[in-house]
Amino acid sequence: MDPCFETAGRLARAIRNGRLSAVEATRAHLDRIAHLNEGLNALVVVDREGALRAARAADRALARKDRSPGPLHGVPITIKEAFDVAGLGTTSSHPPLQDNVAHGDASVVARLRAAGAVILGKTNVPELCADFQTDSPLFGTTKNAWDPRRTAGGSTGGGAVAVAARLSPLELGSDIGGSVRNPAHFNGIFSLKPTEWRVPGHGHVPDLPGRTRTIRYMGVYGPLARSVADLDLALRVVAGPDGRTAEAPPVPLGTTPSLAAAGLRIAVLESNPLVRISADTAKVVEATARLLARAGARVKRAEPAGLDWQQAWDDWSDLFQYQVRALEPLSVRQRHIGRPADSADPSRRSAVRTASLDLAAFFAVLERRDEVMRRCEDFLGEHDAWLMPVMPDAAFVRQAQSRPWTIDGVEHPYFFAGTSYNFLANLTGQPSVVLPCGFSREGLPIGLQLTGRRWGDARLLGVARALERLLPPCPVPPGAA
Repeated sequence: MDPCFETAGRLARAIRNGRLSAVEATRAHLDRIAHLNEGLNALVVVDREGALRAARAADRALARKDRSPGPLHGVPITIKEAFDVAGLGTTSSHPPLQDNVAHGDASVVARLRAAGAVILGKTNVPELCADFQTDSPLFGTTKNAWDPRRTAGGSTGGGAVAVAARLSPLELGSDIGGSVRNPAHFNGIFSLKPTEWRVPGHGHVPDLPGRTRTIRYMGVYGPLARSVADLDLALRVVAGPDGRTAEAPPVPLGTTPSLAAAGLRIAVLESNPLVRISADTAKVVEATARLLARAGARVKRAEPAGLDWQQAWDDWSDLFQYQVRALEPLSVRQRHIGRPADSADPSRRSAVRTASLDLAAFFAVLERRDEVMRRCEDFLGEHDAWLMPVMPDAAFVRQAQSRPWTIDGVEHPYFFAGTSYNFLANLTGQPSVVLPCGFSREGLPIGLQLTGRRWGDARLLGVARALERLLPPCPVPPGAA
């Protein structure tokens, strides 16, 4: 077996059964990183010595049989650079943090280690994880696994490329507006944005070290992998309260059900009124809906009654802005205070609305958020999952944020377009799974996302597995074969 082309779950079983050692699995991935990473810039920190030391310790522990191996025993994985990994730098590509070294592990990293995972290194992110491309002022640009001219996605762009290019079987990322979902879509892999607060975020930047924590809504932490089973495996390792993050409640995950597509109630959204999807994406949505229907699922085009898409996007953007601006000095916010609020770019309108940090307006956003959450929860009480695009199109040729994103000849404001399909599950806190479902005319992967009810992560993963069984295996980029 080639360890680099196995899933994390299969590697764990092979190591437990003695068919493969942790050192063999780790060395194979490190060698592949040495061969391919320079052209991709997926990993920005490679801890070769630390990884091999951990792998040798994993093999010794298995030989001693002194305790049961963890679910990821000896499995090499990667970690998004924005998470603290003891002894390694955590900069979140923010130049003022370029010399910051983590003294301890983030909660999720500690749990992955306790489960036996071997950390190969850390993957590239845009500055403070604030873009859906991965162009770092400290580490440079990550290239898409399928076409080096195109975006890798972001902010977990380096991690998605590492998983797609078979440099790592599993990545731990974060998502406040699509950051584990859009890079999975752009690179042809799977990802999970769990229910809000299902996974604790202690030790994740952009909450800057030593400063008040302000990211308390919508930000979530979840895995990227090459199978739904690996998403499930990783979630069970990292989920649950950690005694540090007050919002993380002790809600049990429950068992992931074994479901067939037959009888599942699947709502389908082809396009929303904010940004029309490309013809290529529409074909993949239609083909996937037909695939489910032929397998016996009850498929219909539907969306929550009374959902105001533009207001919901505005509320997501405003809530995001309130959190990231909470500690900004007045002198910085005054650049927006008093500016006209009628820009054609919704992102600029949001920047103006939130610049004064009006507490009454902040609570009004939370009130409207509750209403959107209720509408979406009621809707998903009638459906097993909601199938929709991840992004309006396949990976685009890398461009400046100041330029509009052109989709089938139509220009859209960059940030607005890039969040137009991912924002809703962050606003509602509902879980969402991305699966690679098809390709564009240019041979680029197109993913779709399934969204489920809050705290229904296990059932959603069961639905995702049912769809996964109808699809071809996780695709391999041409340069990674």
